[in-house]
Amino acid sequence: MMSLIDVERSRECVRRFQGGEKAAFDELVQMYKRQAYGFVCSLIGNAEDAADILQEGFLRAYEGLARFRGEAGFKTWFYRILINLSRDTLRRRVRSRRIFSYSLDEEDDDRAVREVADATLRPDRLAQEEEWQNILRQAVAGLPDRQREAFSLHRLQGLKIEEVARVLGCGPATVKVHIFRAVRHIGRIIGPYMREC
Repeated sequence: MMSLIDVERSRECVRRFQGGEKAAFDELVQMYKRQAYGFVCSLIGNAEDAADILQEGFLRAYEGLARFRGEAGFKTWFYRILINLSRDTLRRRVRSRRIFSYSLDEEDDDRAVREVADATLRPDRLAQEEEWQNILRQAVAGLPDRQREAFSLHRLQGLKIEEVARVLGCGPATVKVHIFRAVRHIGRIIGPYMREC
């Protein structure tokens, strides 16, 4: 979640970029790349595709930022770009009948989870944590698009309901319904695993 200072810094970077200072875009990239990467991973379920989408998203933002009017914040506008690119990628996957990959063994997959893992944990606890991450990732990936997007933006990215509504272009009540249904779906999937613990 971004602080008010970060939001103002973001606005200032946009103003500087639109004023001709192209290096200000690098600051925006640094501010958003990690958080946006996690968001796209939660939508796509594949680190390699997420990296490609993020790169394309930043390219489109760079090309379109001169026309950005600031009616919504940069993050809201940028996340809309990422959602559209993610949807396109998922549609191509369906057409080509590709299967989601959830491997944590690849070098770049789920780097954020590995970075926060506590090295003092026992191997059995690490294996259990990895299994939980896979179960949750699969549950989120199995959600319908709007539910997955609303859940990821609110629960994983920490956006407020009103911000999620602006990103998705719908009302706050609709966002709440999507999140409620997503949580219910995820609960049904992880419920049996919870009883085993």
